[in-house]
Amino acid sequence: MSDDVRLTGRTVIIADDDDLTRGLLRSLLRVAGLEVVAETGTGERTIAAYERLRPEIVCLDIDMPDLNGLEVLSRIRTMSAETIIIMISGETTAENIRKAVEAKADGVIAKPFNTARLTSTIEQSVRKRRAVGGLPQSES
Repeated sequence: MSDDVRLTGRTVIIADDDDLTRGLLRSLLRVAGLEVVAETGTGERTIAAYERLRPEIVCLDIDMPDLNGLEVLSRIRTMSAETIIIMISGETTAENIRKAVEAKADGVIAKPFNTARLTSTIEQSVRKRRAVGGLPQSES
């Protein structure tokens, strides 16, 4: 099996209550070839968008209004074990990281983040999911 991981065309939701962070993530993810299918700023909107669109990947802030990212992570996991969920937060305390790992996040990235860390975390997660049969090879 090839170790080549293609991100092109894979679908992603960006969930962060900060407009600037969402814009930065959108730009970085699009450059990496991902298709951003929705952007949300609250936990409830993230869950609604997830239920409607069923993306392969969710980039999820920990601190958001209404439901925090850890609660959203847990709710998405009840719907899908295969979706790649990357937690992205300025609050990457040991406790938050522990909770994210326990809730089965695929990765945790601290803000400020860089392109290389973001894409390598997503690529590693895709590789792991594909190895266990959870994600198909990208079409592109």
